[in-house]
Amino acid sequence: MKKILLILVLMALACAGPLRRGGRLADGPVPFQTILAGSHSLIDTSAVMLVKNESDWDKVWIQAKGRIDPLPERPTVDFSRQCVIAAFMGERPSSGFRIEISAIEKRGKILDLHIKKYETPGMLTVVTNPFYLVRLPKGDYELNVIEETIR
Repeated sequence: MKKILLILVLMALACAGPLRRGGRLADGPVPFQTILAGSHSLIDTSAVMLVKNESDWDKVWIQAKGRIDPLPERPTVDFSRQCVIAAFMGERPSSGFRIEISAIEKRGKILDLHIKKYETPGMLTVVTNPFYLVRLPKGDYELNVIEETIR
């Protein structure tokens, strides 16, 4: 029983330790959760946004899912503890395009946001506007976007 309790305590410390030190997110890899990814947003140009409040979240959600009528219910985000990053690829000429937030790393106030842009020729000819939305721990961040194009 003592071994199990010790293992549970060590696992809890391992999980919680890198997340927050002194009430702030520690430097290093940042845990995030994908909210939604898709191909048909209303955003025509490439953009990355840090969303810190409900009002901006409403606007971003409409931009991401605005082509659907009725508009799907917006996922809940607790902005007292979380924020959202929205990445938009802009308008593309086929279904062979996709965007993904693959990793986030914190350095002081800077978040290194690793974005993969997939461009696969020969897919269906249809206009797409790929997007990717993630939820992560709240902070006063500056974004440093690091893009990788995959063909």
